[in-house]
Amino acid sequence: MRREVGFVPEVDPGEIAKRQPADYFTRFAFGAGISLAAGLIGMKFGPVVGGVLLGFPAILPASLTLIEKKEGKEQASIDSLGAILGALAMVAYAVAVVLVVSRFGVVLSLVVALVVWLVVAFALYALVAAVYKREPAPP
Repeated sequence: MRREVGFVPEVDPGEIAKRQPADYFTRFAFGAGISLAAGLIGMKFGPVVGGVLLGFPAILPASLTLIEKKEGKEQASIDSLGAILGALAMVAYAVAVVLVVSRFGVVLSLVVALVVWLVVAFALYALVAAVYKREPAPP
């Protein structure tokens, strides 16, 4: 049975019990491995390089692999697009903090950056949803 993919995120707590412990271990292992590698690279090349690498979504490779295996390439593709949009919104957040922190202080700059993140994230989501709604869904 083909599952229709919509643009409204769904939350189903019952899915947690359906997963095997190996799935959670795989995600944990990928996340720990990527974080360890970023930490070691940061120790070798400095905190700026290490910090940039720690921004990598550590469990994304494991999650996409498991999603592809259980739900197919289309669902994994949609989830990877969501990760890209989220990363772009986080870049906007970081840029906003850098631009306003020296002028307004930490607390206000984080509030401004949060607003920037929300605006960028929702705008990107709306843009992608509008583009995909115009194109026919693959058979």
